[in-house]
Amino acid sequence: MGTHEKLDYAARWLRDGLQEAARAGAFESIDVDVTEAQKTLQRLKVHDRKVTWTHLFIRAASLVLARNPQLHQLIAGNRKIHPDSVDICLSIDGDECVTPVVIIEDAANKDVFAIAAEVTRRAPQVVEESRRLFAALRRWGWILPLSVLRRGLLGFLLRRIWYRRKISGTFQISCVAQVDVFAPMIFNTAAVLGIGRVRDRVVARNGVPTVRPVVTLTCCLDHSVWNGMACARFLTALRDIVESADFAEASVDARQTQPAAVA
Repeated sequence: MGTHEKLDYAARWLRDGLQEAARAGAFESIDVDVTEAQKTLQRLKVHDRKVTWTHLFIRAASLVLARNPQLHQLIAGNRKIHPDSVDICLSIDGDECVTPVVIIEDAANKDVFAIAAEVTRRAPQVVEESRRLFAALRRWGWILPLSVLRRGLLGFLLRRIWYRRKISGTFQISCVAQVDVFAPMIFNTAAVLGIGRVRDRVVARNGVPTVRPVVTLTCCLDHSVWNGMACARFLTALRDIVESADFAEASVDARQTQPAAVA
Protein backbone atom coordinates (compact mmCIF):
# COMPACT_ATOMS: atom_id res chain seq x y z
CA MET A 1 0.00 0.00 0.00
CA GLY A 2 2.94 2.34 0.55
CA THR A 3 3.20 5.06 3.18
CA HIS A 4 0.60 7.73 3.80
CA GLU A 5 1.32 11.21 5.04
CA LYS A 6 -0.89 14.20 5.72
CA LEU A 7 0.00 17.45 4.01
CA ASP A 8 1.25 19.96 6.55
CA TYR A 9 -0.32 23.42 6.54
CA ALA A 10 2.50 24.95 4.49
CA ALA A 11 1.86 22.41 1.73
CA ARG A 12 -1.88 23.06 1.92
CA TRP A 13 -1.40 26.83 1.57
CA LEU A 14 0.90 26.24 -1.39
CA ARG A 15 -1.58 23.88 -3.08
CA ASP A 16 -4.48 26.30 -2.61
CA GLY A 17 -2.41 29.21 -3.87
CA LEU A 18 -1.54 27.35 -7.06
CA GLN A 19 -5.19 26.50 -7.62
CA GLU A 20 -6.08 30.20 -7.37
CA ALA A 21 -3.29 31.34 -9.71
CA ALA A 22 -4.09 32.10 -13.34
CA ARG A 23 -3.51 29.28 -15.86
CA ALA A 24 -1.80 29.78 -19.18
CA GLY A 25 -4.04 29.93 -22.23
CA ALA A 26 -1.34 28.81 -24.66
CA PHE A 27 2.39 28.62 -25.17
CA GLU A 28 4.68 29.47 -28.05
CA SER A 29 8.35 28.68 -28.67
CA ILE A 30 11.13 30.11 -30.79
CA ASP A 31 14.72 29.04 -31.44
CA VAL A 32 17.36 31.73 -31.01
CA ASP A 33 20.90 31.74 -32.39
CA VAL A 34 23.06 32.98 -29.51
CA THR A 35 26.36 33.20 -31.37
CA GLU A 36 26.81 36.91 -30.66
CA ALA A 37 25.71 36.60 -27.03
CA GLN A 38 28.10 33.67 -26.55
CA LYS A 39 30.98 35.88 -27.69
CA THR A 40 29.98 38.37 -25.02
CA LEU A 41 29.93 35.73 -22.29
CA GLN A 42 33.30 34.36 -23.37
CA ARG A 43 34.80 37.85 -23.26
CA LEU A 44 33.36 38.41 -19.80
CA LYS A 45 34.73 35.08 -18.58
CA VAL A 46 38.22 36.09 -19.65
CA HIS A 47 37.87 39.20 -17.48
CA ASP A 48 36.37 37.23 -14.58
CA ARG A 49 32.96 38.88 -14.77
CA LYS A 50 30.21 36.78 -13.15
CA VAL A 51 27.54 36.99 -15.85
CA THR A 52 25.46 34.03 -17.07
CA TRP A 53 22.92 33.32 -19.81
CA THR A 54 20.15 34.02 -17.31
CA HIS A 55 21.39 37.55 -16.68
CA LEU A 56 21.61 38.28 -20.41
CA PHE A 57 18.05 37.07 -20.99
CA ILE A 58 16.74 39.17 -18.10
CA ARG A 59 18.36 42.19 -19.72
CA ALA A 60 16.98 41.35 -23.17
CA ALA A 61 13.42 40.63 -21.97
CA SER A 62 13.29 43.84 -19.96
CA LEU A 63 14.38 45.83 -23.03
CA VAL A 64 11.62 44.25 -25.15
CA LEU A 65 8.95 45.20 -22.62
CA ALA A 66 10.32 48.71 -22.14
CA ARG A 67 10.37 49.29 -25.91
CA ASN A 68 6.90 47.78 -26.39
CA PRO A 69 4.75 49.25 -23.59
CA GLN A 70 1.56 47.87 -25.16
CA LEU A 71 2.84 44.40 -24.22
CA HIS A 72 3.82 45.38 -20.70
CA GLN A 73 0.59 45.13 -18.75
CA LEU A 74 -0.98 43.47 -15.72
CA ILE A 75 -4.60 42.51 -15.09
CA ALA A 76 -5.87 41.68 -11.62
CA GLY A 77 -9.56 41.57 -10.80
CA ASN A 78 -11.22 44.29 -12.91
CA ARG A 79 -8.14 46.48 -13.20
CA LYS A 80 -5.48 46.68 -15.89
CA ILE A 81 -2.32 48.76 -15.70
CA HIS A 82 0.72 49.43 -17.85
CA PRO A 83 3.46 49.55 -15.20
CA ASP A 84 5.95 52.41 -15.31
CA SER A 85 8.90 50.09 -14.65
CA VAL A 86 9.79 46.59 -15.80
CA ASP A 87 10.18 44.41 -12.71
CA ILE A 88 11.49 40.98 -13.67
CA CYS A 89 10.61 38.06 -11.39
CA LEU A 90 13.31 35.35 -11.59
CA SER A 91 12.79 31.88 -10.14
CA ILE A 92 15.64 30.66 -7.92
CA ASP A 93 16.48 27.07 -7.06
CA GLY A 94 14.79 25.97 -3.83
CA ASP A 95 13.47 22.95 -1.95
CA GLU A 96 9.71 23.47 -2.33
CA CYS A 97 7.60 22.67 -5.41
CA VAL A 98 7.30 26.42 -6.03
CA THR A 99 10.73 28.01 -5.87
CA PRO A 100 11.73 31.34 -4.29
CA VAL A 101 11.97 34.37 -6.57
CA VAL A 102 14.15 37.43 -6.89
CA ILE A 103 12.37 40.52 -8.28
CA ILE A 104 14.73 42.81 -10.19
CA GLU A 105 12.96 46.16 -10.10
CA ASP A 106 13.36 48.55 -13.04
CA ALA A 107 15.44 45.95 -14.87
CA ALA A 108 15.33 47.81 -18.19
CA ASN A 109 17.42 50.61 -16.67
CA LYS A 110 20.09 48.26 -15.28
CA ASP A 111 22.99 46.90 -17.27
CA VAL A 112 23.84 43.22 -17.26
CA PHE A 113 26.47 43.67 -14.55
CA ALA A 114 24.04 45.33 -12.16
CA ILE A 115 21.50 42.58 -12.85
CA ALA A 116 24.06 39.82 -12.24
CA ALA A 117 25.28 41.44 -9.01
CA GLU A 118 21.72 41.88 -7.70
CA VAL A 119 20.73 38.29 -8.44
CA THR A 120 23.91 36.94 -6.84
CA ARG A 121 23.49 39.10 -3.75
CA ARG A 122 19.78 38.53 -3.21
CA ALA A 123 19.39 34.84 -4.10
CA PRO A 124 20.55 33.56 -0.67
CA GLN A 125 18.32 36.15 1.01
CA VAL A 126 15.13 35.08 -0.78
CA VAL A 127 15.91 31.39 -0.17
CA GLU A 128 16.16 32.12 3.56
CA GLU A 129 12.99 34.26 3.48
CA SER A 130 11.15 31.41 1.76
CA ARG A 131 12.38 28.95 4.37
CA ARG A 132 11.11 31.19 7.19
CA LEU A 133 7.75 31.67 5.46
CA PHE A 134 7.15 27.94 5.13
CA ALA A 135 8.21 27.40 8.73
CA ALA A 136 5.66 30.02 9.82
CA LEU A 137 2.92 28.42 7.70
CA ARG A 138 3.66 25.01 9.19
CA ARG A 139 3.30 26.52 12.64
CA TRP A 140 0.39 28.93 12.15
CA GLY A 141 -1.33 27.78 8.96
CA TRP A 142 -4.02 26.02 10.96
CA ILE A 143 -5.60 29.43 11.69
CA LEU A 144 -7.45 29.00 8.36
CA PRO A 145 -8.03 25.22 8.52
CA LEU A 146 -10.37 24.89 5.52
CA SER A 147 -9.25 24.99 1.90
CA VAL A 148 -12.19 27.20 0.93
CA LEU A 149 -11.02 29.85 3.43
CA ARG A 150 -7.39 29.73 2.28
CA ARG A 151 -8.41 29.92 -1.36
CA GLY A 152 -10.78 32.78 -0.63
CA LEU A 153 -8.01 34.80 1.02
CA LEU A 154 -5.46 34.00 -1.68
CA GLY A 155 -7.94 34.73 -4.46
CA PHE A 156 -8.72 38.09 -2.84
CA LEU A 157 -5.01 38.97 -2.74
CA LEU A 158 -4.35 37.83 -6.31
CA ARG A 159 -7.08 40.18 -7.53
CA ARG A 160 -5.01 43.10 -6.19
CA ILE A 161 -2.38 44.50 -8.53
CA TRP A 162 -0.10 45.60 -5.68
CA TYR A 163 0.03 42.03 -4.37
CA ARG A 164 0.79 40.52 -7.77
CA ARG A 165 3.62 42.99 -8.27
CA LYS A 166 4.96 42.24 -4.81
CA ILE A 167 5.17 38.47 -5.36
CA SER A 168 5.72 38.25 -9.14
CA GLY A 169 6.92 41.61 -10.44
CA THR A 170 5.52 42.61 -13.83
CA PHE A 171 7.00 39.76 -15.89
CA GLN A 172 8.33 36.34 -14.95
CA ILE A 173 11.36 34.35 -16.13
CA SER A 174 12.46 30.85 -15.25
CA CYS A 175 15.62 29.18 -16.55
CA VAL A 176 16.30 25.42 -16.43
CA ALA A 177 19.63 24.75 -18.11
CA GLN A 178 19.36 20.96 -17.78
CA VAL A 179 16.65 20.56 -20.44
CA ASP A 180 16.18 21.68 -24.05
CA VAL A 181 12.66 23.11 -23.60
CA PHE A 182 11.03 24.46 -20.45
CA ALA A 183 7.42 25.68 -20.42
CA PRO A 184 6.21 26.88 -16.97
CA MET A 185 2.41 26.97 -16.97
CA ILE A 186 1.38 28.79 -13.77
CA PHE A 187 2.10 32.45 -13.19
CA ASN A 188 0.67 35.83 -12.14
CA THR A 189 1.76 38.11 -14.99
CA ALA A 190 0.78 38.42 -18.66
CA ALA A 191 3.21 35.64 -19.51
CA VAL A 192 6.21 33.73 -18.24
CA LEU A 193 9.36 33.08 -20.23
CA GLY A 194 10.93 29.64 -19.94
CA ILE A 195 14.55 29.24 -21.01
CA GLY A 196 16.18 25.89 -21.74
CA ARG A 197 19.84 25.05 -22.20
CA VAL A 198 22.10 26.46 -24.87
CA ARG A 199 23.21 23.63 -27.13
CA ASP A 200 24.94 23.23 -30.47
CA ARG A 201 22.63 22.53 -33.41
CA VAL A 202 23.03 22.22 -37.15
CA VAL A 203 21.16 25.09 -38.80
CA ALA A 204 20.95 26.37 -42.37
CA ARG A 205 22.67 29.66 -43.16
CA ASN A 206 22.28 30.80 -46.78
CA GLY A 207 21.51 27.21 -47.73
CA VAL A 208 24.65 25.85 -46.04
CA PRO A 209 24.48 23.65 -42.91
CA THR A 210 26.50 25.06 -40.03
CA VAL A 211 26.78 24.41 -36.30
CA ARG A 212 25.51 27.25 -34.10
CA PRO A 213 24.74 27.63 -30.38
CA VAL A 214 20.94 27.73 -30.08
CA VAL A 215 18.47 28.12 -27.21
CA THR A 216 14.72 27.47 -27.25
CA LEU A 217 12.64 30.16 -25.59
CA THR A 218 9.11 29.21 -24.56
CA CYS A 219 6.55 31.82 -23.56
CA CYS A 220 3.35 30.75 -21.79
CA LEU A 221 0.64 33.39 -21.96
CA ASP A 222 -2.50 34.25 -20.06
CA HIS A 223 -5.27 34.74 -22.64
CA SER A 224 -6.99 37.27 -20.41
CA VAL A 225 -4.02 39.60 -21.02
CA TRP A 226 -2.22 38.53 -24.21
CA ASN A 227 -3.39 36.83 -27.37
CA GLY A 228 -1.20 34.62 -29.54
CA MET A 229 -0.01 37.47 -31.76
CA ALA A 230 1.09 39.54 -28.76
CA CYS A 231 3.15 36.61 -27.53
CA ALA A 232 4.64 36.16 -31.01
CA ARG A 233 5.60 39.84 -31.12
CA PHE A 234 7.34 39.50 -27.77
CA LEU A 235 9.28 36.39 -28.77
CA THR A 236 10.38 37.70 -32.17
CA ALA A 237 11.48 41.00 -30.63
CA LEU A 238 13.40 39.08 -27.97
CA ARG A 239 15.07 36.94 -30.64
CA ASP A 240 16.02 40.00 -32.66
CA ILE A 241 17.64 41.65 -29.62
CA VAL A 242 19.59 38.57 -28.52
CA GLU A 243 20.84 37.79 -32.04
CA SER A 244 21.94 41.37 -32.55
CA ALA A 245 25.63 42.19 -32.26
CA ASP A 246 24.52 45.62 -31.03
CA PHE A 247 22.86 44.05 -27.98
CA ALA A 248 25.98 42.07 -27.16
CA GLU A 249 28.17 45.16 -27.41
CA ALA A 250 25.73 47.39 -25.54
CA SER A 251 25.58 44.87 -22.68
CA VAL A 252 29.30 45.19 -22.13
CA ASP A 253 30.65 48.62 -21.30
CA ALA A 254 34.35 48.74 -22.16
CA ARG A 255 35.13 49.93 -18.63
CA GLN A 256 33.26 46.94 -17.18
CA THR A 257 35.37 44.38 -19.06
CA GLN A 258 38.48 45.29 -17.13
CA PRO A 259 39.54 42.84 -14.41
CA ALA A 260 38.17 43.70 -11.00
CA ALA A 261 40.62 45.59 -8.80
CA VAL A 262 42.17 43.70 -5.93
CA ALA A 263 41.37 45.26 -2.58
